[in-house]
Amino acid sequence: MTSTGTKFKIEDLYIGMEICDKNQLSNIYDTWILLVKNKNTANYTVQFIGKETNAESDKLFTQGNVVCPVYNDSLELEGDIYYEE
Repeated sequence: MTSTGTKFKIEDLYIGMEICDKNQLSNIYDTWILLVKNKNTANYTVQFIGKETNAESDKLFTQGNVVCPVYNDSLELEGDIYYEE
């Protein structure tokens, strides 16, 4: 188990990994990370990592889990506003 203040990189993550706080993933951009809240603790378990969601990730929501999706968009880093015309 890692401390709450540890910020992870994408290469640090693996399925089944336990984390203390979803803010530990704030330095990972453009990747979907689905966390499942552990029933007996305040921690989360990483259950999906991918550039796009799919049937595997959708299945987590139908199993009665408390799912916390995490996605940090790199466009927000640039500070520019983009409009679709």
